[in-house]
Amino acid sequence: MRECKLSAKNLIGQTNLKKRLQDALSADSLVQHAFLFTGDPGMGKQSFAINFAQTLLCQNTQITNSSDGKTHREPCYKCPACQYFGAGTHPDFKILNRGKENIVKVDRVRRDVVFDIQTRPQLGKYKIYLINMDDLNEQGQNALLKSLEEPPHYAVFLLTATLQDNLLETILSRVAIFALQRYPDHEIRKILEANGITEDIAFIVQYAAGNPGNALRIASDKNYKEIRNSANDLFFRFPKAGRTEMLTTGLEFLKKNKEQTDLILDLWQGMLRDLLILLEDNNSEQIKQVDLESELTGLAQIYIDKRNASLAVYKANMLHSFNAINEVRRASQVNASFDGMLGQLLLTMRKDLFI
Repeated sequence: MRECKLSAKNLIGQTNLKKRLQDALSADSLVQHAFLFTGDPGMGKQSFAINFAQTLLCQNTQITNSSDGKTHREPCYKCPACQYFGAGTHPDFKILNRGKENIVKVDRVRRDVVFDIQTRPQLGKYKIYLINMDDLNEQGQNALLKSLEEPPHYAVFLLTATLQDNLLETILSRVAIFALQRYPDHEIRKILEANGITEDIAFIVQYAAGNPGNALRIASDKNYKEIRNSANDLFFRFPKAGRTEMLTTGLEFLKKNKEQTDLILDLWQGMLRDLLILLEDNNSEQIKQVDLESELTGLAQIYIDKRNASLAVYKANMLHSFNAINEVRRASQVNASFDGMLGQLLLTMRKDLFI
């Protein structure tokens, strides 16, 4: 892990989330044992989780008083625990993700969590596990469940996930959920400025859709607007396009923009997420792709008006496509056939979204 000096002060935004985490840190007793941070890629889930972990592990936590009279805790960055943490060698902080594998295998969950958790912390009173739940399938989640149900008093789980809908209800019932909210424009500007970006701010903010990760990617990609427009056009072709069009025009677009695959997949997952929100409660105020509101609400209404299938079927199909994109991401890490996996994804999304 790279050296990390992420303080709650330099983590811009998410005021309510910060307050809840500070409330947990201010408790007189040990903190609760499981937290889940949810949000799209680029929203800062891992950054907030890492800062919380270092604050818990710090041996000389700095305490200040805020304007409302409450205490605020920050790591000192100087004690041995903070030094180990910054160097990525803290013995009581464990990170579980897939690495170069397709998923985190059940054997790894058992070895690195279930068995490891029986060993008490070496430096302080907590032993912390940071786990990307997007990398665990149902079997992996079930293997983790026992540790979540009956954890030793010193264990703290910091879980991250893009969609909590992909987690087992038995997992969700045992965690405190922290959903990262879309950042307002002025906070996106602050994040850009903090990263030394001063040009094209208005354009970047417009297309970032409240996501700082998107904003930083846009800032580094001169062709973003053109690629985004083309990716959006292709997405809205899924409900009515034929297989041939997907395997010709669609696949050619992805092959041409191979270096931007992650960006395109992020855009599509964002639109799928917005459609799921619209199908759930038709609340357009909650969608992330605000500049596509009319197109997304129009498409959602078509699904709602259809009489040959229930909304539950459409929602299941969209979640299936969302997870199919995750599978493509994982496959790309193990050198799977680029053309083959993207061609299959296009056909899958066409089938799931077809009207």
